[in-house]
Amino acid sequence: MMELQLTSGESESFFHLTITGQLESAYFPMGPDGNGLFCRYDVVAGPDWELVSGLHSAVTQSARTESDYRTVVFNMPIEFTMKSTNPYGWPQIVFSLYGANLWNVETNRGYARVHCPLSGAGGDGLTERTMRAPLFIPKYDNMCSAAMSWLSGVNPEMRDPKILADGSKHKGLSVETYGELVVRLQAISRGSNRMALDWGQATVDNKF
Repeated sequence: MMELQLTSGESESFFHLTITGQLESAYFPMGPDGNGLFCRYDVVAGPDWELVSGLHSAVTQSARTESDYRTVVFNMPIEFTMKSTNPYGWPQIVFSLYGANLWNVETNRGYARVHCPLSGAGGDGLTERTMRAPLFIPKYDNMCSAAMSWLSGVNPEMRDPKILADGSKHKGLSVETYGELVVRLQAISRGSNRMALDWGQATVDNKF
């Protein structure tokens, strides 16, 4: 677990959010469509957020199904700390899954995104969540392009998957869903109480 050393100036002006956890696995009800799957993640946040430590993006190793043909295990650690003056643009993680098709050509196997958990009740504190994020694959609206995609086994790809974190930038996107990613994350915040920020998690947690 990362330790935060804050100066008096930082503690008054910013609050810090530390995210730790892992991308555990990908699950496909009838097995994955391709072999040698790997996943890339990108951290996306609002303009007031600044990365203090950790990585904005990373790529897993290549993985295959084993005893359970429906599950591909990654167990890739995720760890980063960000700071901000306000919660606007709360951090999200966008995942891009890739794998080889029947002709051993690399193509995308889906995209997913999750919001980082809110911290514990009363502002500062720790929260842990296990999330199942649906995987979706963009589809061509044009029938000719869709037929070529089906014959070649190459799915359309997004030039910048990070736009998925902004709902206004992917309106009208045609997709189909298959499978899901299992992501476990812990959130720890520091400085929220000093800035009078309360995430209201006590009410949420009491429902479960």
